[in-house]
Amino acid sequence: MNLVNSLFGQFSPDVFLLLPLQIISCLLALSWFTLIFPTNFFSGRINYIWNVIRLESIKILFQNVKKEALPWISTLTVVFFIILSINLMGLFPYAFSITSHASFTYSLAIPLWLSVNVLGFYIAFSSRLSHLVPQGTPPFLIPIMIIIETLSLIAQPIALGLRLAANLTAGHLLIFLLSTATWLLISNPVISSITLIILTLLFLLEIGVACIQAYVFTSLVNFYLDQNL
Repeated sequence: MNLVNSLFGQFSPDVFLLLPLQIISCLLALSWFTLIFPTNFFSGRINYIWNVIRLESIKILFQNVKKEALPWISTLTVVFFIILSINLMGLFPYAFSITSHASFTYSLAIPLWLSVNVLGFYIAFSSRLSHLVPQGTPPFLIPIMIIIETLSLIAQPIALGLRLAANLTAGHLLIFLLSTATWLLISNPVISSITLIILTLLFLLEIGVACIQAYVFTSLVNFYLDQNL
C-alpha cells in the first residue's frame, strides 16, 4: 500500500510555503495576458514569436475547417493553448499536471461534445437522426444499428477525456519510475548513467506527447464539429 501511495503521490496537489500550488499556477496562467495584450515590458521580438506560434497553430489545427465552423475557431484555439500550457507546466519538477486527472479532462470533453451535438441536432435534426441508420441497412438490422451508433456517439466524450488523461498519466509514471531508479542506482555509475540517458530521452518524448495530446484533443473536437455542421 505504501508503494502504491508513493507511486501515485505525484498526482496529489502539493503546497509551497503553506500555499497551494494552484495559486502559482493561476499567476502563471495570468501571465498569458502579457502576450495577448502587448506592453512595453516585453520586446517586439517576443510578441512576434508568440504571433508566429499562434498563427501556425491555427493553420495546423484548422486546415480543412468548414465555413459554418469559423465562429468556433477562437474557442477551440483557447482550449488548445490551455491544454498545451498545462501539459508543459506539468513537466517541471514538483509541478502538478491537472490534465492527468480524468475529472479535469472530462470537465472539458463532455461540455464541448455536448454543445457540438446539441448544435448539430438544432441545425439539422433530421440529418443527424439519419446518421444513426446508414443508407442501405437491411430493415431487420435497423434496431441494432441504432443501438451501435448511439453507443458510439456516447463513447466519443469518454474516449476524448480518457485519451488525454491516460497518455499523460502513463508518461508521468514512467518519468517518476526512471528518476527514482536513477537516484537509487547512483552507487553504480554505469547503470545510473544509462538510466539517466533513458530518462532524458523520455523527458524529450514527453514534451512531444504534451504538444501532440493538446493537438489531438482539439482536432477531435473540431472533427466532431464538422460532422454536426
